[in-house]
Amino acid sequence: MINDGRNYLAVASKAPHSLKERLADFLTLSRGVIGLVILSLSFIGSSAYLTVVILALVGGATDILDGKVARHYLGDGKEGKLGRYDIEIDTLFILCIIGYLSFSEIVIPTLAGLGWIALAITGAFIYKRKAKVLVMIEVPSVIGMLVVAALYNLQIFIFIILPIFAIGLVLNRRRVLYIIFEYWPKIFSQ
Repeated sequence: MINDGRNYLAVASKAPHSLKERLADFLTLSRGVIGLVILSLSFIGSSAYLTVVILALVGGATDILDGKVARHYLGDGKEGKLGRYDIEIDTLFILCIIGYLSFSEIVIPTLAGLGWIALAITGAFIYKRKAKVLVMIEVPSVIGMLVVAALYNLQIFIFIILPIFAIGLVLNRRRVLYIIFEYWPKIFSQ
């Protein structure tokens, strides 16, 4: 079959655009994979703590970047194929970190951490993954992880976690304000 130049150029021009569209999905999916890697590090135990901290921060960065990339390449109000599952993947990521902390018995006893995970998963399934339920799981989990990190190793918390967390909040202050004052009130009013 002979292709004229127009069809070839049309196909060639779609390929890079498709890759850009998939970048946000890749970032979202990578957060789930990073979470599972963190959970698997519980077999190593507390000696993998610094690695887990670094991976958790990388996962947090992918959470920030996937939305920015989707808005940049797909436009405002649009999301990639995995974008509609972003909050579920965020919850999985956070629960994997709590799983690592629980199995490694870093500050929280194993049963307490696993109990929280079981409660979170049960609530998510009972309420059919509603956004407000997942937010009610995610926010206290993140706060709890920050407290655990500070209690377990104050130096890593002060010199690594806290500065990167603060930089992330400053760089994304508009998005943080949107989430707190527009997105959360909207989902909790439904």
